[in-house]
Amino acid sequence: MLRFKSITVAAVGVGVAAAGLLASAGPAAAGTNGQQVSVSTRWSDQIRICGRNQADEEACTGWIDSPNDWTSLPGWWWKGELIIQGYERENGMYRVGYCDVEPSQPSDWTQCQLFGTL
Repeated sequence: MLRFKSITVAAVGVGVAAAGLLASAGPAAAGTNGQQVSVSTRWSDQIRICGRNQADEEACTGWIDSPNDWTSLPGWWWKGELIIQGYERENGMYRVGYCDVEPSQPSDWTQCQLFGTL
């Protein structure tokens, strides 16, 4: 019985340590390894973004509705060159724009100003 208790205590200790590591690991802390983006989307009803994420992996969003002049994508962390595709339903037109995102800056957000494009 004593052996069972020591194993249980050890397992709980490992679980608590793992939970602490998971809680401290964020997607990108305060603009140090990528940025979230806000895209000017005057002409596009939907956008899709492809590029490198905070883990330095290629990633793409799905198509996201963009009904306003600006569309923000919280929770997606990017760095380097992004390819931003836009789609306008009324005429079935696809558009493409590019945005360079610095991996580190004081803010968590970068604005991709593509008013003439998307």
